[in-house]
Amino acid sequence: MNMKLSEDRVVYLLEVYSEGKATAEEEQELFNWVAKGEEKPVKEHIEKLVSSYSSGEAVLPVDWEQLYQRIVEEKSTKNIPLVRRIMWSYWAAAAIALLLGTGYYFFMSLPVRKDRKDLVNIEQLNKDDVAPPAAVNAVLTLANGQRIILDSTGNGMLAMQGAVKVMKLPDGQIAYHGTGKDVQYNTLNNPRGSRVVGLTLADGSKVWLNAASSLRYPTAFTGKERKVEITGEAYFEVAHNPAMPFVVSKGGTTVRVLGTHFNINAYDDERSLNVTLLEGRVSVGSIAGAPPQVIIPGQQAQVGKSGDIELVNSVDLDEVMAWKNDLFSFKGAGIEGIMRQVSRWYDVDVVFEKQVTEKFYAEVSKATNVSTLLKMLEATKAVQFSIEGKTIRVTL
Repeated sequence: MNMKLSEDRVVYLLEVYSEGKATAEEEQELFNWVAKGEEKPVKEHIEKLVSSYSSGEAVLPVDWEQLYQRIVEEKSTKNIPLVRRIMWSYWAAAAIALLLGTGYYFFMSLPVRKDRKDLVNIEQLNKDDVAPPAAVNAVLTLANGQRIILDSTGNGMLAMQGAVKVMKLPDGQIAYHGTGKDVQYNTLNNPRGSRVVGLTLADGSKVWLNAASSLRYPTAFTGKERKVEITGEAYFEVAHNPAMPFVVSKGGTTVRVLGTHFNINAYDDERSLNVTLLEGRVSVGSIAGAPPQVIIPGQQAQVGKSGDIELVNSVDLDEVMAWKNDLFSFKGAGIEGIMRQVSRWYDVDVVFEKQVTEKFYAEVSKATNVSTLLKMLEATKAVQFSIEGKTIRVTL
């Protein structure tokens, strides 16, 4: 472990790197200091820096995702064990971002020393705290209008839709088994305050619905295409069938695929409808008249309210898919976007009493009470919250 660098030298290297002024030699010196560190000494050293840091000092933010990624890329040339860096890298990013953050903040829900009063005590819960959803509260509406509340229904066959069996599997997912020419439509609605629900369609395609989302679909696919309608957010793993394209529609936007993995965020209160591709190829079109856009893995098509389509390259797929992995993940997110996710997951209303312009970096399990996330954000001193029943107020 190269711990011979002085504290002043470490702070200097961090600052020049964040300003984009570091020389190649200075970058290498910083990378070596971070990458060669054993977990415990690095933690102790960074914690000491955090302890002595004065929040009034003028320092610039640093993109720790970029820094860590560059360190990871060093593995091939420096032969540094990746596992060791993963063990402490998140803690280091959080701690150093506390040291350097002005306007951008990074927090992780990880254990901290109990004697550290200046760090967040994530165990302390507000008396009006809101717990995460404990069950899948989704409702399945059959073709005849019958509503089935999944959480209060046992496993096994739920209904027959023509010749197709509707099954509830032991893991809580819904599956359709069978084929038929009788076209009937079902709707799966996953409300606010519900865990993610999984669905296997009659063609074998799999869908996961986020909270405050719904999917309308035929119980069996016939004709020239497989078409479903969405609200909210869903992740699709589409069964390959070149003879029958799979089409997802939301308002005037359509996503056409043959077989692929992709995510659609189509909440009405978001700035745009976002289609993010993980595998395969999809075509995204709108009724606005703009030509359809074909995207490749790692790209995102953003469809604006007017129907215009903008392509974004090199999307952070971990951040996009965090919801399916039971995580909140914010990487430069504004407080309004964060609180929209909070509202859907915890089934709370959010009232803004103060405009907050800072951007936040945070990652925390969605299995935690809402106060844990709020206290992490409050530690930035850029925002404060109060919880009153099922209402969260954003203040300062």
